[in-house]
Amino acid sequence: MHQVLASTALVLGVVSLAWGQLPCQPRRFPEGMVCMCDELWCDTLSPTVASPPGTVQIFESDRDNDKRFVRRLQDWNGTEDPIGQTWNIILQKQSLQQEILGIGGSFSDAAALTIGRLSPKLQRDVYTSFFADTGVEFALGRITISGSDFSTRSYSYDDVVEDIGLDSFSLVDEDISYKATREVAAQDVKWFGSSWAPPAWMKTNNASNGAGTLRDGPGSAIWESYSKYLVKFLDAYKENGVDLWGMTVQNEPMTGFAPDYPWNTCGFTAAMERDFVSQHLGPNLNAAGYDTSSNFSLMVLDHDRSYIQNWTDTILTDPVAAQYVAGVAVHWYGNDFVPVSIYEEIVARFNKFILSTEASMVFWEDPVGLGNWYLAETYMQDIASTTSHSVAGWVDWNLALNMSGGPTWAGVSERSAPIIVNDEGTEFYKTPMFYALGHWSKFVVPGSRRIATVPPHPGTSDFHFTAFLRPDGGVAIVACNMYMEPQVINLTDADRGNIKILVGPKSFNSYLYY
Repeated sequence: MHQVLASTALVLGVVSLAWGQLPCQPRRFPEGMVCMCDELWCDTLSPTVASPPGTVQIFESDRDNDKRFVRRLQDWNGTEDPIGQTWNIILQKQSLQQEILGIGGSFSDAAALTIGRLSPKLQRDVYTSFFADTGVEFALGRITISGSDFSTRSYSYDDVVEDIGLDSFSLVDEDISYKATREVAAQDVKWFGSSWAPPAWMKTNNASNGAGTLRDGPGSAIWESYSKYLVKFLDAYKENGVDLWGMTVQNEPMTGFAPDYPWNTCGFTAAMERDFVSQHLGPNLNAAGYDTSSNFSLMVLDHDRSYIQNWTDTILTDPVAAQYVAGVAVHWYGNDFVPVSIYEEIVARFNKFILSTEASMVFWEDPVGLGNWYLAETYMQDIASTTSHSVAGWVDWNLALNMSGGPTWAGVSERSAPIIVNDEGTEFYKTPMFYALGHWSKFVVPGSRRIATVPPHPGTSDFHFTAFLRPDGGVAIVACNMYMEPQVINLTDADRGNIKILVGPKSFNSYLYY
């Protein structure tokens, strides 16, 4: 059966192969189509090349025709006059906005263990799919610091009670065999760490989950020990070849005040995080060679948008704490209460970057929803909305999960993911979420600058358009059409002229020109 599928993919892929890429091997599930990779076949993408003069490269993925990065060319100033709702957009390349850090995903224990169940060949295919120039070229990666909800157990790197000097600190098998590995070190990625919880004995409730904060308060031996614990994590990964670009202080700090919170957490108010950074973590990072003023990015908050005003008012107005902070990390959960425009206000006021560091989806009763297009649309929608309002990058949660949306020791947090591995570990599936992320990460590369447009935020909640000037001089545009009807982009670039591009229904699109 696999040989038949591979042969069919070869026949279907004649046009794609002309561009140097291997086409999708489709596999259908009740919710939609995924691209299946096994020992015989795995789809790839072509490395990005400059467009021929006077043309735009158009890459399209859609729901109803099973397109995945189908490429075509269209000329500037041509005679095309497609029919559909028309969006008149003018690029203002003289007005460049925030610099982009990149798009990426997270190496939780669950993701690493799931990928580790595959054969060496399929593991290489996963890494290639995410990070190579024949894949979607993720540029950012989040690594969990010890256990999280997406671990198979609750643990820390030093569970010896009252080991203030951290003499028993050590990485665990999840790190040494799966995360701090040669394959991870080889990727050209900005890796950053995020801690869910300190060792339980450092917390007021003596447990990794539930309501609890760091014991004893600022200036105490416990607070100092925990800051050195985080530095030891960085040192240990560096010894294994993974040199981290940054870290967040604490994942979702406000969950640590919920009495029955089911998985790893530690409570920090904004004031507590300010004191931890200014008195402990910031000085210890710098003393260990992680220069927060130049080559190491320390991020605060790492929680929902609703907390950002309090966090920045408390931490970034304090000159001692602010000197150690490069940016603010935010999650996409529960963001309906505060408008996305607050990000522009924060960036303008404090001159710190904002990075979206976690997003995840559940499809109703089925947490995975294999092939579901709507899950991918929500990703496209949020990336477009946030990057249009000064956010510098976007990082998904688990890179890969199993067919049940785990593993997770907490038992209540199963999710979908860009890649799902089958129960036998013999094949994996690239979901629509993988291609949605790729339409951004492949083209909106680090160092790109968002281009202002007229109107400032073209589109609606169901149609998005965002443009960027790449560091190589190219212009990359991402458009998402969530409507059931085709749309038309009537684009004007003063240096190129005019072009009318048909945007198919239920489609993700990337445009690239020079």
